Amino acid sequence: MIKSVQPGFDELRESATRLKKVVQGCRNDIDHAEHVWTCKLGITLASKQEIWQQLGELSGCHFRINELGQVCQSSALAESQDYWHQIFDARVRQKWFIDAAKKQKKGIGWKEKDDFIKDIPLVVNLVCSEIDQIITKSLGRVYQDISTINLKVITKCAKLLDNQTKAVWNHQMNLTFSQIANKFEQPTFYLPENTESLRSALSPALDNLTKQRLGDLFWEQVVNFEKQVSTASNNFINSIFDDRLKLGSQALVEAMMFYNNFLEKQERYQQETPAERESERAWIDAQRAEIKKLEKGIKVILNRCP
Repeated sequence: MIKSVQPGFDELRESATRLKKVVQGCRNDIDHAEHVWTCKLGITLASKQEIWQQLGELSGCHFRINELGQVCQSSALAESQDYWHQIFDARVRQKWFIDAAKKQKKGIGWKEKDDFIKDIPLVVNLVCSEIDQIITKSLGRVYQDISTINLKVITKCAKLLDNQTKAVWNHQMNLTFSQIANKFEQPTFYLPENTESLRSALSPALDNLTKQRLGDLFWEQVVNFEKQVSTASNNFINSIFDDRLKLGSQALVEAMMFYNNFLEKQERYQQETPAERESERAWIDAQRAEIKKLEKGIKVILNRCP
């Protein structure tokens, strides 16, 4: 072989190889088009009544969890504040700031203060643990309602779709409902973005209260701490509830969107005439024949190029 001919063969081989990849992409597109065409019959025969029934149930569930979520959120806020006020009165005010004559102290001195500094973190731990339980219990009521969503009908409808569309919906729905299970069952473990644990949120206030080693600890300082705990607790509860209720609403909206898209597809396919379906089938077959010709030509080129 003449050496100056070799670069021409190399270039031809590279071009044929690139063309082979392009043709493979076209083959994939035709395979997808054929699968869509094949799936049309099953979609047109799907029970519209069953789908509309599911849409009605989802719409009702969406309304219920919004109403129930607000009730449970308000209940969790009230319950946590009641607990904090009770434990603050018993473990802080009564224990450290009421004297033998049952009168309010203005402050406590160094010996009492040292014992107080050791005790107050234990009180904070009790509050954090109780609020964790309150949130889990309150969100559990909402999760119970969300769990009634009938995914079997969605799954049945999704099986009728072409592989690409089915994969997208399955991935999205599985991801959403997996997040719901994790975030509702363990709400204070899977925290919303930019939300720290309640113990971490209370650390600055606790440090500020206990860092002062010299002088008396005054009642006004403790009252300020009590307000800081109340505010942080409310913010923590609101952040978790807002995130979870948004996630639950998103799941229901996604499910309703799935059914609406399915019904639109079904309506479009049902309006197609037999002639249109045959024409589409013929186009797919013609494109596949052209691709086979191209693939055969590319194979010849690659076999002839050394």
